[in-house]
Amino acid sequence: MLLTAEALYERLQDADVVVFDCRFQLGDAAAGRTQYLAGHIPGAYYLDLEQDLSGPVSVHGGRHPLPDPAELAAKLAAAGVTESSQVVVYDVGGGMAPRAWWLIRYLGHDRCAVLDGGFSAWQRANLPVETDVPAPKPGHLEPRVRHDWIVSTADVEAAMSGRLPLTLVDARAPERYRGDVEPLDPVAGHIPGAHNRPWTDGVRADGTWKSAAEQAARFAGLVDTGIPVMYCGSGVTACANLFALALAGVSGAKLYPGSWSDWCSYPEHPVATGEG
Repeated sequence: MLLTAEALYERLQDADVVVFDCRFQLGDAAAGRTQYLAGHIPGAYYLDLEQDLSGPVSVHGGRHPLPDPAELAAKLAAAGVTESSQVVVYDVGGGMAPRAWWLIRYLGHDRCAVLDGGFSAWQRANLPVETDVPAPKPGHLEPRVRHDWIVSTADVEAAMSGRLPLTLVDARAPERYRGDVEPLDPVAGHIPGAHNRPWTDGVRADGTWKSAAEQAARFAGLVDTGIPVMYCGSGVTACANLFALALAGVSGAKLYPGSWSDWCSYPEHPVATGEG
C-alpha cells in the first residue's frame, strides 16, 4: 500500500511500474498540472482530479462525482497500465493520491500503492525530476467495478431511519463538521449522527502516513457499530480515511461518493451542527 521514495526510485525502470502524479488544488484547478509540468517524477503521467478522477457535475451527486469506469480505465491503459502493472500514485498533500488509489482499486486493479510522503518526500531524498511529458503507451485494463464499495444517498437516508446499519464518518476539518465555517458548499454542518475523524489526523507533519496501530486507534469503536461509511465534502479526502482504515487492516468500509455536497443539495435533508 505504501512505497518509500527510495523504493520507488529503485523500481522506476521496471517495465511493470506505472506512476501517476495527482497533484491538485481545490480553488485553483490549474495549479496541479502547472506543478507537474514544472517538475515531476521521471516517467510519471498526470491525473487531474476534475478531468480524470471525477465525472460531470449535476444538480445532485456532489462536486466530484465518480468518473465513468470505462473512461478512467482507458486513461490508465493509455499510460501503459495492464492487469499486471504495479501502479504508484502521489500528490503533495490534499488527499488526491488516496482518491486515485481508491478509484483504481474500485475498478478492480489491486496493484496500486501510494508514495509515502508524496512528491515532497521525493524531493527531500534529492531524487531526480523531469519536465518531459511521457508519450502514451499501449496498455489494457478491463474494469471490474466493485459496486458494493459505495453507498447511495438512498442508503444514507435508510441509515438515518434505522433501516440500514451504517456508521457515517466525516473526514472534513472539525470546523467544517461543526458548521462553524463552510468555504465550498452552500450549507454548513454535517449529516446527523456522523462522527468526525479528520483525514489529516492520519498523516504526520512531513506528509508520511501514521502506523497501522495509530490508524486503528483513530477509528476505535466506530468500525464495530455498523458498516463504516466515509464521506467528506465531495468524496475526495474521504478516500484518505479509507486508505487509513486499509492500513489498519480494516476491510468492508465504503464510500459515500457524493458526500456532504450531495447531501446538502436536497433541501429536505436534515442537517446537524456542533460537535454531534
